[in-house]
Amino acid sequence: MSPEISIIQLGAGGAGGFYEVPLTVRAGRGNVPRAGAKRIKKGKPRSMDQSLACLAVRTAKMMVACLLLFSIWTSASGSVQVMHKKVQAVQAGGNVTFACRSVTEEDVLQVTWQKEVDGAEDNIATYSTMNGQKIAKGYVGHVSFTRSELQTSAISLHGVTLQDEGCYKCIFNMFPSGPATGRMCLKVYAISDPKVEAKLISSPDKAEGSEKVVRMSCSATGKPAPKITWRLPSILQQKPREYHVRLSNQTVTVISNFTHAHSKILQEYPIACMIQHPGLNVTLVLPTESLMQGPDTSVALAVAIVVGVLVSLTSLFILSCLLHRCFKHLCDPERNPDQPCWVLPACTKAKKCGQYRAAGGQAPAVPPGPRTPLNT
Repeated sequence: MSPEISIIQLGAGGAGGFYEVPLTVRAGRGNVPRAGAKRIKKGKPRSMDQSLACLAVRTAKMMVACLLLFSIWTSASGSVQVMHKKVQAVQAGGNVTFACRSVTEEDVLQVTWQKEVDGAEDNIATYSTMNGQKIAKGYVGHVSFTRSELQTSAISLHGVTLQDEGCYKCIFNMFPSGPATGRMCLKVYAISDPKVEAKLISSPDKAEGSEKVVRMSCSATGKPAPKITWRLPSILQQKPREYHVRLSNQTVTVISNFTHAHSKILQEYPIACMIQHPGLNVTLVLPTESLMQGPDTSVALAVAIVVGVLVSLTSLFILSCLLHRCFKHLCDPERNPDQPCWVLPACTKAKKCGQYRAAGGQAPAVPPGPRTPLNT
């Protein structure tokens, strides 16, 4: 007798039901279905319209829930209004003010100001009805409240430095929704040492002692880097070289220069350097007074020094001669008989030296003694 294997096959039935169809597999003879299909009930069948209606109801419920969660999530962030520009720019050394206002009717318990520093938040100041105004230790004297209310708060930064650049937050701790945040950023720019100058230097392309050239240089230091352009006459169109030097305080020094053969063109045509920066726009005219004497300036300077030294020595010699003459005249007894002779032994005129006036009286004459030779 051949082995048989029974298999139950499910077939689709009418009205949403299923049918069980037993099959018998016999080795070597193929598959022959057995009679007597048995129907399996799967509950009360649903129509297509009912299924679609159920799906629509569930979708609507999910959308309402999502909208409710979204409104709760955005209510806190949208309840604070930044009263100034969200990005402000100020020159170093100036002052800047940040202000925020709560636009909800919820109770505000405390207002906190923070600065974003390297991905973290640094507390600057807080205000509450219970504790009043509180400034963090590192910001005392640099930050102050210009308006301290629970619904509106404003702080000012005095003497802004390059280190103050960054983003700031105002946080309103509200009940019952929790904290609400406003965010604003500060850009700090600086400009210093704008100057232009002209110097006579040795030509870098020629041997030593050759004719000198004029080096014209314009420079400025700032943040961001200043832009330097030249206003040159049409007969002096050259492309200057520009150098950028980055400093440790976040500023950049820009140097623009070029050289030209010394000629009257530099005196006849004005040359100017134009510096453009958010904090300063200035045009500097190249000074040419030092170039008026041309390449012989160093020789003229040496001559002036020599003349000055000679005049000084001559004046000292004349002054010493006059002093010597006056001193000799004062110490001569024949020319000044009324003057007292203080050094009696060295006096050669005994007659005159015997007379010494003191307190308006006549001193007794001293008999002449042997002469003492003078040491000359």
